[in-house]
Amino acid sequence: MTGILAALTGSEEQSTPIWLQIPDGYIPLPLTDIQEHMAEALAMVSEVAPEDTRPAVAPLVGDLTYLLGELAARHGLYCGIGHHVSPEDGSQITSSLVVALQTFPEKTNPRVLLKDLVLKKEEEGERGQVDLVDIQGRPILFFERNRRLPTPQIPGQPSVPEGATSEIYQLEALIPSDDGSKLASIEFSTPFVSHGPEFRAMVVIMAATVSFDPPAPSVASEPDDDTGTVGYRSIADVLNG
Repeated sequence: MTGILAALTGSEEQSTPIWLQIPDGYIPLPLTDIQEHMAEALAMVSEVAPEDTRPAVAPLVGDLTYLLGELAARHGLYCGIGHHVSPEDGSQITSSLVVALQTFPEKTNPRVLLKDLVLKKEEEGERGQVDLVDIQGRPILFFERNRRLPTPQIPGQPSVPEGATSEIYQLEALIPSDDGSKLASIEFSTPFVSHGPEFRAMVVIMAATVSFDPPAPSVASEPDDDTGTVGYRSIADVLNG
């Protein structure tokens, strides 16, 4: 985990910031001025990409530009692409990490809010492992599942059969504010399904760092120990318990 506590904000209409720690190994993608940033990325990647992969650059950047715009419109605050090495077998793994914030017009009991969200997922046919965990006195909902999504067709690559799907692993953490008027969500996804569970601890620790209030200066300024995690030593106790 990075030792820098990041304050994330959405669009100009979104005035509620949240604070959390982004794990190491993630490269942030733009959620503001998306068109301008992605145009710069297209020019740069087109210049350095190998000749045989250049036909795929513009379509992929175009798709990513659209997806980032949709994410920003849905209250996305952060989107990052990660590159990791599996501690199990040394495999190279890629993943995505998305943080979003939803606000509600009325206050409610955070446990009731999480219960309603579980019922909503059930109504919509979402299936997975649901765990409600208390961390530092706060209820946090974790929703873990494997999903099948349409396999994308990449220009220059072998054609994909119509209707083909690919399996991905997802772990979602839902963190309500104390008054239930705000809900932060963290979604970790990877196509390396067998390695997905290796990142449970990372998501748990990240969810535990979420704050809807600015941290005290002493918490934000210095790491607690040589792990670089700021002010959250007790989370390790939770994971080891």
